[in-house]
Amino acid sequence: MSVLSIVPPVGIWKMEETTEEMWYLLQHQAWYQLEFSRLKAEQRQKEWLATRLLLKEMLGHEAIIHHHPNGAPFLSETEKKQISISHTKDFVAIMLTDVTHIAGIDIEYRSERVRKVRSRFLNAEEELFIDPAHETEHLLICWCAKETLYKIINRQEVDSCRHLHIQPFSYAEQGTLIAFDTCSESPKHVVLQYRVEKDFVITWVKNS
Repeated sequence: MSVLSIVPPVGIWKMEETTEEMWYLLQHQAWYQLEFSRLKAEQRQKEWLATRLLLKEMLGHEAIIHHHPNGAPFLSETEKKQISISHTKDFVAIMLTDVTHIAGIDIEYRSERVRKVRSRFLNAEEELFIDPAHETEHLLICWCAKETLYKIINRQEVDSCRHLHIQPFSYAEQGTLIAFDTCSESPKHVVLQYRVEKDFVITWVKNS
């Protein structure tokens, strides 16, 4: 099994198994058959299966993931948990919190591509604090942070440059930062934790 890390409230799964191997790790296959049958791309099937298996490891039992009309995931009321899910090349990440806390997480594979799309998510003020010695990693932290914030505010038609903001922070391989939005009726300032690993960068809400 490829659980990479479970350090509450965050779990990470590295997808090394085949689709068939992951499918047979699920005990209640009948719960998932209909939804799984709609997935045609193998990568999407693997992400879907790894998400259910990681949730099983974190909860200690299998549970069905429901979705709101906007696609945001949620669990049944009996679980008494908030959930946030993210996936990238070869990895799935889940954040679970109790119902009184916010769940928000994003994971991104380490790639130089983020440099080419920086203007889509970073504004001029944020460009000023990017460390040129760790440019790719610093940009990826900001990308993940804004993706996490976007999930938390749960609004449509959000412009990452104009509506989502990150307070200046110095680059480190792990730490915290503050992100906030300017498009909600009650703008949120949230503290996010981040971590830079060999293969990925991850951010999640710091609730305590």
